[in-house]
Amino acid sequence: MAVLEHRAGTYLKVAGLTWLALSLLCVALCVFADPYRLFGTPTVEGLTTLKPRSYQQLVMAQTVQLDRIRPRTLLLGNSRVENGFDPDSAVWPAQMRPVFNAGLPGHDMFTASRMLDEALTGGRVKTVILEADFQDFLTRPTPLDYLPPLSDGEKRLRVDRAGRRNGTRKWQLLDDSLHSTLTIDALYDSITTLVRQNSRFGVTMTPTGFNPLREYELEVRQIGYAGLFAQKTAAYQLQFAHAFHPDFLRSERTENFRYLQRIISTTGKNGVKLVVFIPPYHARFLDIIHDTGLWQEFENWKRALVRVVANANAANGKRVDIELVDFSGYNSFSEERVPPNGDTHSVMHWYWEPGHYKSTLGDEVLRRLITRQGQFGERLSPDTIEAALVREDSRTPEVK
Repeated sequence: MAVLEHRAGTYLKVAGLTWLALSLLCVALCVFADPYRLFGTPTVEGLTTLKPRSYQQLVMAQTVQLDRIRPRTLLLGNSRVENGFDPDSAVWPAQMRPVFNAGLPGHDMFTASRMLDEALTGGRVKTVILEADFQDFLTRPTPLDYLPPLSDGEKRLRVDRAGRRNGTRKWQLLDDSLHSTLTIDALYDSITTLVRQNSRFGVTMTPTGFNPLREYELEVRQIGYAGLFAQKTAAYQLQFAHAFHPDFLRSERTENFRYLQRIISTTGKNGVKLVVFIPPYHARFLDIIHDTGLWQEFENWKRALVRVVANANAANGKRVDIELVDFSGYNSFSEERVPPNGDTHSVMHWYWEPGHYKSTLGDEVLRRLITRQGQFGERLSPDTIEAALVREDSRTPEVK
């Protein structure tokens, strides 16, 4: 009996030590691979440089990187920003660096406002470049006091919605650390990180928040730009065909306008320069807006943006001048030719598909926003908006 008890005790000790060793090995692997950039582990070229699984924990990855970078310049918006602006581009002058791209696909102005709150806790933000995307504003009216439910992403921010120290942060960060080391998902994502390091086609998020959309390179190689445009055009047509038609004459009823005003207020109080821009949609994207009967809403939306920005500038006096620049028209960039069906070799210089532009075009946008030079983009104001809309109307499909 004593022998059996001794063997059982030995077995339990060995099993326990084995479990501990495997757990420590799992933690070590996850910290080394750092699939979500949570730990900031130095990367090893060809082994952990790309982070293909960072999008499994996107908000967490963006938030911890934002805190780590403590940027002077902050980019805010959705996937068009995330894919379109490289914070490491040579276009950025030294005085605006470091730059962080906090664009989050599928997120709106509320998320942008909370990422701004987080960036301001670092104390170095001097410039905010904010995208206003028409699609994000096609929402039904909500009560003026409505706020979205608290998300896990907000729980890890340094301040709560009232600007107070966030008491849930330490617990959320602990949960993040456990989830990123001691789960099957973390182990799988770590191994995937090690084996998916294709420098040409590999999915990744850079340390400064940029998604170069390398996976689109592979799609283009397989179906060409015509195929990619066709897929995305069908999706956009379906979205717009079922979209709500808001009354932008009463912009305060639209959530994203209220959050835009919150961003304006926050940047003003903190002496941060704010630039708002309308992204450079491809001409086919503009055609979809027109063909689905949303062109009048598109124009009224721009008028509403002008009113909001003009009112803020009037209230600010000469303290902070908010710019609103429109890149969304028909022009030599947006009318870039799409290669024909079956052509998998030709390369488009400015666009991936109708709604997403490449960082090459993002650089052109930045040159206009930073230096105010060039013919691309038009600053909108109460004095220029109507003439700008008339010019754009003359270029729409019905007129051309």
